[in-house]
Amino acid sequence: MNDQVKEKKPNFWIRGKRETRNFYNIDIPPAVNTKSFIFGLLAAVLVILPAGIMLFQYLMIYGYLGVFRIYMLISWLGLLLFNGLSNYFTVKIAQAYQPDNKRLQDISAKHVFLYNLLSIGFAIFALIVIILVGLFVFI
Repeated sequence: MNDQVKEKKPNFWIRGKRETRNFYNIDIPPAVNTKSFIFGLLAAVLVILPAGIMLFQYLMIYGYLGVFRIYMLISWLGLLLFNGLSNYFTVKIAQAYQPDNKRLQDISAKHVFLYNLLSIGFAIFALIVIILVGLFVFI
C-alpha cells in the first residue's frame, strides 16, 4: 500500500531555489562562466530595453506628476523581469557552452527564472532603489 502513495513534488519556489543553488555550486570554467553571465545580461537588456525606452519617452512627453506611482510600479516590475531573464539566459547559455556537463544539463532554467523573478530580497532592494531614484531625480 505504501508504494501506491505518490511522492509529493516540491513547488516552483523550492525547486527554483534548489536549481539556483545547484547552478552556483557547479564547477564551470571561468571563461564560460564570464561569457554566459555577460551574454545573459545582454540578452535580457535586448528584451527589456524597448519597453524601457517607450516608458521613458512617454514619461518625458506627457509628464509624470499625475501617474508617478504607476511609472514606479512599471519600472519595478521591469527590474524584476530583467533579473529573472538575465538568470534564465545565463543558465541557458552555460548549458549551450557545456553540453557534456550532466549536472549543468539537469538544471531547469524555467524554475531558475521563476525563482529569480519573484525573489523577495531583490524585489525589496529594487523597490528601495526605484523609490530613491524617483524621489531624488523626478521630484
